[in-house]
Amino acid sequence: MGQKIDFRKKALQSVELLKEKKGRDIIMLDVRKISDFTDYLVVASGTSDAHIKTLFSEVEEKLPLLPYKKEIRNKTKWAVLDYGGLVVHVFHTDTRKFYNIESNWGLAKKISGTRVNKRKSKNVKRRKGNN
Repeated sequence: MGQKIDFRKKALQSVELLKEKKGRDIIMLDVRKISDFTDYLVVASGTSDAHIKTLFSEVEEKLPLLPYKKEIRNKTKWAVLDYGGLVVHVFHTDTRKFYNIESNWGLAKKISGTRVNKRKSKNVKRRKGNN
């Protein structure tokens, strides 16, 4: 049998690819304990159809996996790359607010380095000598 895919690593790679192309509000969710169809979700926003297509293409072309399913249209407000153990959603900002996909995964573990955890970490005070 083939080598096992590290979907956590692939999800983190997709986050970095989205950041490089100025994806907005990027989050990564570990849904292994609450989902029977995937292990990780990555959600990002784009500002226009062209931006969404750029974000989608960046992940599709540079992530070293073949998607099981992909969906993107000419005038798109939501694009999806499904790799089995990883699903990447790229929304137009308004469409993301409308569908509020993150609320469906309230029990999911948010992975460090994503939008939600960065906000929390700003409130942490550093001890003297730990700079």
